[in-house]
Amino acid sequence: MKTLNDIAEQDLTPIALIDFFKNEPMDFLPGEKFQYNNSGYVILGYIVEQISGKSYGDFVQEYIFDKLEMKASLYANHHQIIKERAYGYQQKEDYVQKRYISYSLPYASGSLMSTVGDLLIWQEALKNNTLISPETTQKAFTNYTLNNGEPINYGYGWHIVSNNDIKSYEHGGSIFGFKSMAVYLPEFDVYVVGLTNCDCNSPTKIVKQIAEMTLQP
Repeated sequence: MKTLNDIAEQDLTPIALIDFFKNEPMDFLPGEKFQYNNSGYVILGYIVEQISGKSYGDFVQEYIFDKLEMKASLYANHHQIIKERAYGYQQKEDYVQKRYISYSLPYASGSLMSTVGDLLIWQEALKNNTLISPETTQKAFTNYTLNNGEPINYGYGWHIVSNNDIKSYEHGGSIFGFKSMAVYLPEFDVYVVGLTNCDCNSPTKIVKQIAEMTLQP
């Protein structure tokens, strides 16, 4: 049986990627537990393509990046020459260039490139309902529950947690050679993003520390 490592360098269509995992057995029945997985975002990306008639990358470019003038953001590829593009690294005995991966694999779960400046534009658009309605925003940031009523601390694409009774919307990401973390404290309008071009260290801890520092008197 092939693993993701076996197909990491292959360019797959979205449906071929879905075919790769669609027959895997269920870990639990819907609503019984919560566990993050990239497969759900792959399926969402494919749904976007079927409804819009556009590729996922083209859809995001037109309806998010172009609309918000996020000029340093795009759907990633290995071919385009991009000025000051950060290359990814991994740490073995020493630092080495990241392993090659086709961006068709992370697809809608992690193939976007951006900068901290553009991500601030994205956050402001969410806060000011530039892209979606207040009603949809409310749905995105609702802490949903399991069948037994237990909260899962997750909305539509964000972890929703409380640290010292302070609500936080946050999410991280990881791909060969890169890690990221973003934290937003809605009660204080504090947004902190950390991006690193080595997957050897996560920016999560320092991002959360910086967010906490802004609240100190």
